[in-house]
Amino acid sequence: MKKKLLITLSFVLLVNAAPLSVLADDIDQKIETQTKKIEDIVKNENDAKDYLATLETEIATIETEYQTVLSEKQKHEKEMNKLNTDIANLEEKIEKRNEQLQAQARVTQTNHEQESMLAVLLSADSISDAISKALAVNTLVTANNDILTAQKEDKKELDTLKVNLTATLKALEKKTEELEEKEAALAEAKLEQNVKINEIAASLATEKAEKDKFVKQKEEAAKRKEAQLKAIAEEKKKEAEAKAAAEKQAKEVAKTKQAQATAAPTKTIEKEQATPVPDTNTGTNNNEVPANASTPTPPASSGGWSAPVASMTITSGFGVREDPTGISGSFHDGIDFGGASGTPIMAARSGEVVSANYSGMAGNHVVIKHDNGYYSYYLHMSSLSVAAGQSVSAGQMLGGMGTTGNSTGVHLHFSISTGLWSGFVNPAPFIGL
Repeated sequence: MKKKLLITLSFVLLVNAAPLSVLADDIDQKIETQTKKIEDIVKNENDAKDYLATLETEIATIETEYQTVLSEKQKHEKEMNKLNTDIANLEEKIEKRNEQLQAQARVTQTNHEQESMLAVLLSADSISDAISKALAVNTLVTANNDILTAQKEDKKELDTLKVNLTATLKALEKKTEELEEKEAALAEAKLEQNVKINEIAASLATEKAEKDKFVKQKEEAAKRKEAQLKAIAEEKKKEAEAKAAAEKQAKEVAKTKQAQATAAPTKTIEKEQATPVPDTNTGTNNNEVPANASTPTPPASSGGWSAPVASMTITSGFGVREDPTGISGSFHDGIDFGGASGTPIMAARSGEVVSANYSGMAGNHVVIKHDNGYYSYYLHMSSLSVAAGQSVSAGQMLGGMGTTGNSTGVHLHFSISTGLWSGFVNPAPFIGL
């Protein structure tokens, strides 16, 4: 029975473990997708930062150029201011020269209004006086001509300087405006790039959080899978131990059989050999209680055992057999008694009920612990008449025969063991079979 439970539990665990493997593969795919997204976002973020750095370099270059042009413009503006001052001074100077020329012209006109150079010479008192007068007139004319020439040259030079400086200032003004426009455009591009980088950073944080969620799910799934695999391993270990115990018991049975073969046959063995038993349910294999089954002699204190049913129709004996359900293995750890549904089942010996419950394998079942250290088992019952913790006497009704749990027909599976759900022995000699 215990082996049946172990096999069923292992099967359930394996079935449940399969979806975990599928889930882990699905989570791995999601993590891989998120990783690719994050890599793409990081690349975009790096590209955006590189472009921002380029913009900042360009802005710095333009700012330097702007400051250079601005400094040059300020320098030329100072030159223009100085030139305007020089022009004003020169114009004042020219004005004074004009006044001087006009004064000289008035004097000349007043004193020599009707005189020509010839008249001046003829009016001289002597040759030396004539020469002096001629030189004076010539000096005056030359001086006036020099003044006029100087004024023309100065004015021309100032006009040229003013034209050139004005052109330079216009060019610098245009350059300044262009640099201001370019710097403004770059500043706006920088602002937009910063906004883009912030958006990328937010997207990156979201995708990383999503990936972290999947990684956590994977870790949790791995833990659950590990726990289930551990449980399966433990159940397999228990199954192996149960199998080893059964094999050991089979060897002991064979050894006992050999010892009994050399002794005089007992009436019990003769009865087992002579009684063919029909199978009343598909949960048994139509075996009789085998003549070679283990029949250990009960201890001196083993008296007080009685049959669990009034009519002991054996449908499957204790020992090696092929299980009809394919779940319980090849060793039958009890005796199956056939009968009608509801047939009373009685305690084979007085003791304490340690279990009166239902399970998927044993169905409705009762387990009694006896004063001599043995346990007796009553499985697949249709109903229960006792409860755990209750004391029962030999022959007291425990419930009705049925086919609950892992059973294919109405019968009682009756077992005796030396430990709770372990150390099963052939119950036949205990109940006088």
